[in-house]
Amino acid sequence: MTRFMACMLLAATSVFAVSSSHAQQALPSLASPPPSSSSTFTSTSVSGSTSAPGYSASALFNFGNAYARAGKPGLAVLNYERAKLLDPNDPDIESNLRHVREASGLPTQPPAGLDRLPRIASPQILSWIGVLGLLIAGASMLARQAYPTHRGKFLASALLGFCALGVTLGCALSVWPTLHEAVVVGHSIPVRVSPTLIEEPLFVLSEAEIVRVNGEHDGFMLVKTRAGRAGWAPSSNLAPIVPKP
Repeated sequence: MTRFMACMLLAATSVFAVSSSHAQQALPSLASPPPSSSSTFTSTSVSGSTSAPGYSASALFNFGNAYARAGKPGLAVLNYERAKLLDPNDPDIESNLRHVREASGLPTQPPAGLDRLPRIASPQILSWIGVLGLLIAGASMLARQAYPTHRGKFLASALLGFCALGVTLGCALSVWPTLHEAVVVGHSIPVRVSPTLIEEPLFVLSEAEIVRVNGEHDGFMLVKTRAGRAGWAPSSNLAPIVPKP
């Protein structure tokens, strides 16, 4: 049984590595089209340069700045949130995001619990920490069978590998809710009890507000606010933080 589990761990290592590689290749799809030249301004990017090629955290950060200057807080928050996914430790992203949200009258909650884990390192490093943890744990479990006189040492290294894997899994769990969140990019968006335009609105979503998306139907999204209120809002006024491929 122990040998079977070790083999499964080693097999999972290769799958995890391939998945991480594909995930990093998919990151460019997180970016929004750049704003028009009339609303673009030169600003220091996350990496410290004035421009950034492609769809990096720096480019998204500058898009967010441009939309904020153009008076579009929803699109600004959207790009800042996407930039934060790629570079969760950058203080400029967090500062500008907080400023735009406060200017829009929206509360900003400090990260707590698992939300602090992604700040340990970049997504790439965290992915490879998980891969390394799987390798150490799997190899140690196999070695325990091959060298029974040194089982204690191999058990310690296996526990170390599982701890490394636990850090990566904890970070993945903390980011998981973001996969189901969207930013309100329209002004005063009505939310109704059903996915139609007939009923009177239950309440109104503020621009730049972040909501959880629990479902979609016929051009509407079933959303839930952080205050716990739920209903259907037009999909055209909501932008997922992590868009579907």
